[in-house]
Amino acid sequence: MKRTKTAKQLTFTYFSIVAFAIIAFHFSMFESLIEDIEMIYAENRMLKDKDTAIRLLEGSDLTHVSVPPFSEAYVGKENLPSGIILDSSMTDNKPFELDEGSDTYFEMFAMRSKFILNGEQKDLYLIHYDEIYEISEEQMFETQSTQLLLSLLLLAVSLWVVMRISDRLTKPLARLSASLGERSPTNISAIELPEGAATREIHQLVERLNSYQDQISALIERERAFNRYASHELRTPLMVMKGAVTLLGKSDSKVFLERQRLRMNQACQEMEDYITTLLSLTRDEDLSLTPNRTVEVSELESICQAHSGYLAGKSVSVNVVYDGHMITKLPIPTLHILVGNLLKNALSCTDEGSVNIVVSDNTISVVDTGCGLSGKPGGESYGLGLMIVRDICEKYRCEFILSDNDGAGCTSKVVFPV
Repeated sequence: MKRTKTAKQLTFTYFSIVAFAIIAFHFSMFESLIEDIEMIYAENRMLKDKDTAIRLLEGSDLTHVSVPPFSEAYVGKENLPSGIILDSSMTDNKPFELDEGSDTYFEMFAMRSKFILNGEQKDLYLIHYDEIYEISEEQMFETQSTQLLLSLLLLAVSLWVVMRISDRLTKPLARLSASLGERSPTNISAIELPEGAATREIHQLVERLNSYQDQISALIERERAFNRYASHELRTPLMVMKGAVTLLGKSDSKVFLERQRLRMNQACQEMEDYITTLLSLTRDEDLSLTPNRTVEVSELESICQAHSGYLAGKSVSVNVVYDGHMITKLPIPTLHILVGNLLKNALSCTDEGSVNIVVSDNTISVVDTGCGLSGKPGGESYGLGLMIVRDICEKYRCEFILSDNDGAGCTSKVVFPV
């Protein structure tokens, strides 16, 4: 398996590559510049010396003249010294370095020109060697070496600065990684900022990690709530079904059997509604894709009918007051659980009087004449029913309000988003 490099190693590697590229480019550019300057100087010098040589050769039979201080002129290729080998690609009036096979240790240039001597066209060859320029070239290379040392020193300082910056930027990440590695799998508490976290990106990373931790916590809490709700809320319909099954064997009366069938059917429907609702609370859904629907008064009356068993032995009337239109995204089973839990809590706290389900525009209120919030231990905590109501409201972005009435009893209100 290929070993992953650290940020500092990558920084050093990339910086070294860039530094080497800079040095190589610098040397190649300097060498090219020196060669260009030398070629321009040789061309200008030899063109000037050519004119001087032609003047010296006019009216004479000479085949060789010296043009002080750096050039020698020869008439005809056959008169060149034996150790001189010309470049095969030579053209007129352009300086060319001598062929590598020439018998000379110096960097010499040759130029060929056409001229008229004593009425005949001749080839004039100039051989040029500038000792002073060669010395100057060596001095320029020495100067360049000094500049190179200074450049290397500057690169070393730059590398130190870059490594310090890299260390400053990566150390908080390393500490964060070490901190996460030391955490136990069950630890989902908030992650603290590592020491030295001075950049916005580190803060954003920790915030995102904590946001992810919160999502995990919420998911775990939903799973725990599902287990808690399921074990509590499903027990009642299961007991109803178990009792009805037991009673079926004690009588063959059609009326009795029909009553037990209705009880079992109601218990099954209640279990199905609870399971559907609790499962929906444990998963994330895009509510923008959920269609709106209008709640009819018959739906609320059926909820009241399903919970009529809680009125046994009580002089309490249950009424549905429909004063407006209510539009919601809650599925039918979820709305039944929500209103049913509010109704059960109201009935359990009311021994006489009334419990009214009041529907206004996008609001459902359950108003009772019972003991009020202070009449039950734990204030608002009337069992798991209200916890399910709060979870449903949180999921569907509803507002849940529980308050005492001015007279007797209390009001539980759910405001649905428009």
